This record gives sequence, structure tokens and C-alpha cells, in this order.
Amino acid sequence: MKKILLACALLASCSLLATSCNNTPTVNPDDDPSVNPDDDDNNPGDDDEEPESFDTSRNVNLYSREAGSGTRECFFEGIGYGDVAKEDKWEDGVVVASPTSNGDMMSQVGSDPYGIGYCSLDGIGGNTSIKALSYEGVTPTEDTVIDGSYALQRNFNYVIRDYENTTVENGENRSAVAHAFIEFFNTIEGQTQIASAGGIVTTAATGTLEELIEKYPVLSSNETVQLYTCGSTSVEKVLSACINYFTGNIPNKNITISASQTGSGAAVTGITEGNSGTLADIGFLSREINDEELAKLTDNNIHSSMCVDAVVAIVNAENTAVSDITGETLTSIYKGELKTWADVVNAL
Repeated sequence: MKKILLACALLASCSLLATSCNNTPTVNPDDDPSVNPDDDDNNPGDDDEEPESFDTSRNVNLYSREAGSGTRECFFEGIGYGDVAKEDKWEDGVVVASPTSNGDMMSQVGSDPYGIGYCSLDGIGGNTSIKALSYEGVTPTEDTVIDGSYALQRNFNYVIRDYENTTVENGENRSAVAHAFIEFFNTIEGQTQIASAGGIVTTAATGTLEELIEKYPVLSSNETVQLYTCGSTSVEKVLSACINYFTGNIPNKNITISASQTGSGAAVTGITEGNSGTLADIGFLSREINDEELAKLTDNNIHSSMCVDAVVAIVNAENTAVSDITGETLTSIYKGELKTWADVVNAL
């Protein structure tokens, strides 16, 4: 009898278990956090908003260097919009911000996701806030500049003061140091410094710094000599590298060179008329010397090229809409014909 009762109890228990299993409610995975891996409660990271994509419906914000800038002239002449190369002759209604230097241009475009501008290739370096655009399908590099396939390129030029026909304190020594410094650009050491700062060297070196020290005794004397440079802001990086190496590796530690770069338009004026009351020793241009400037020079105003550089169209690093641009498109952008980034994309 006990065995029969035990068997009955077991059967009843199984019956209840079966009933319980059959009555378990069906769970929708979308409603159950325990089985839905995408649920917010189990994935708190999903509360963060997805990164916003680049909004091509936004207007293009224009940036251009100031009138007189060599970079500006090279850029607009190169893209075929020469009407605004030297002056602010924009189309009616076109609004353009005017950064005051190469660095200022990169800073402003780097802070504006919808901006476009241009700058010197040598100045970009490791700047991660901007993106350099290819031009007409060619990436701006040293090789493409040297072989000529990258079209937007120009010389970094210099012009030296006429010491014979200007009154200058300590003129003989200043003249010697100035001539030694421009000759330094073509030495092995000088070309190395230019290349290290992003300048592109296209000619063979013609000597060494040691040979210059032997040629110019003032470089190994104790004479105090102060030189002043002026002109293009685009040459600042290359110029700074040359100044630091030159003054740091000549015996005379009383020689200093102070750079005051405000734009190519101040180069010839600075060495012939003076800027802020001071007549500079060497002026630098990121373009060729024009006819009006050449008329101000004498045979003693030696001028030549120190290296080659490229001008690069730039956008903000967040801009995923464009990577390559054409001269025709850039001209339409700066004429105000392409107003939004969608317009730009459709034009390419």
C-alpha cells in the first residue's frame, strides 16, 4: 500500500510540473532585457549619441589670406581666378574671412568644420585639425612638386638690402653677415635645415658652413651684429630652422637674426623704405617679385630663390565630403556659385 501511495504522489508531482511548464508565458526578446543584448539597461554605452555625420546641407565658409599675401596670389592665380589674386574683389554677397598669416589660416579652418581655405605645404606638418586636399587628382608631396605634377607651387624668394646706398649703423658687418646668411641656404647644412622644415630643395648644394666661416671673418669674431628680416609668413618655419642652425653653429655668438614676418607685400618695402621705422636686412616672399617691386631695387639688392613650396587647399579634419578638388570647383566656391557642401560634392 505504501508503494502505491508513493507512486501516486510521484505521478501527481510530474503532472503539476508539466502544467507549470506549459503555462510559462512566451517572452519577446525585444521586451526582455535579459535576452536582448541591445537593451539600454545592459549596454549603458548606447546612451551616448552616435557621432554626427558631416552635414553637406551646411554652407561653405570661405577663408582667404589678406591682400598682398604671396600664398593668396599663388593660390588664386593657380586655380584660374586671378581677379582676386591681389585685392579683395569678391562677387557681390560673398563673405570671406581673412586670416592674417599661414598659421592663423590653419587655426581658423581647423576650428570650423564647414570652412575651406589654403596654406603653405611646408607649414602643415603634423597639424591634425585640418585636411589637405589633393588638387586635380594629385596629392601635394615633395615628389609631386619636384616632378611638376602638382600644379599649385611657388618659390620662396629672398631679397637683400642695398648696403652701399643706404645709411646703416655697423653696415659693413651687417652686410657681411646678411650675405653669408643667404649663401648659407645653398650649403649642405642649409639645405638640410630647409628640407627638415618642409621646404623642397631642387638644386645641389654648393658648399658648407665651414667654408662660409672662412670666407666671412665676422662669423668667427666677437663683433655684435643684429640682423632683421621681414616679409612672408609662409617662410617662417623654414626661416626659423635656418636662423637657429646658422647662429647656433658659427663661432661668433654675438650675431643674432630677428624675424618679423607679416606678409610678402612687406618684403621689398622693408628693405628699401623700412617697416615701422626700421630698414630690414633681408626680405622674404612666397611669390615672385613683381615689376613694381623690381623697379625699386638696385643691382646691389641681390635676390633669388631659397627653395620651392606648394600651396594646398585645406578643409577641417571633420570634413568627410571632399578629398580632392579642382581649380574650376575652387573658383566656383570662392565666387559664391557653390554655396553648400552638397553643391560642392555635386560639382565634383
